[in-house]
Amino acid sequence: MKRLTWGPRFWFVVSAVLALALDQVSKWLVRAHLTPHVPQRVFGETLRFILTNNEHGLFGISYGAPWMHYALPLVVVVLVIYLAWRSPDRWTGIGLGLVLGGGVSNNLIDRVRFGSVVDFIDMGTRTWRWYTYNLADAFAVAGVIMILTHEFLGWGRRKPAATADSKAGKPSPPGPG
Repeated sequence: MKRLTWGPRFWFVVSAVLALALDQVSKWLVRAHLTPHVPQRVFGETLRFILTNNEHGLFGISYGAPWMHYALPLVVVVLVIYLAWRSPDRWTGIGLGLVLGGGVSNNLIDRVRFGSVVDFIDMGTRTWRWYTYNLADAFAVAGVIMILTHEFLGWGRRKPAATADSKAGKPSPPGPG
């Protein structure tokens, strides 16, 4: 039986638990210390905290019937766990863990506890503001970026081990052409 410790599955679980815990703690702090819809400057007008509740989905878009906001995330959770359990490397395991932790925290825990997702990070300029988001959103985006850079740019991949022939000093066979 393959050991779980320090492999991709271990890092998947650790990153998912950390993302979920950090997001939930940040939301607890925000709900305890901020008044809804009253911005608190963190870095001038560029970064503010403002407590809002998003009853819809990504970017405030509705998925249709209210039960879809529970059903679709459950499908994604199953898919992410399936992919993580098949993941051959730590980098992808961590990325999928961040996606899972953020998704579970936002789309399942918040919706069950509050009936909506708690958002509070508000970035932009005076005339243009990004959508208000939270740490779970940031973790999920970071996880997707990790997976994409790994798949398309090779970041986080281990270099292939040298073959036994090259270690023994034997010349490698000539290639084609």
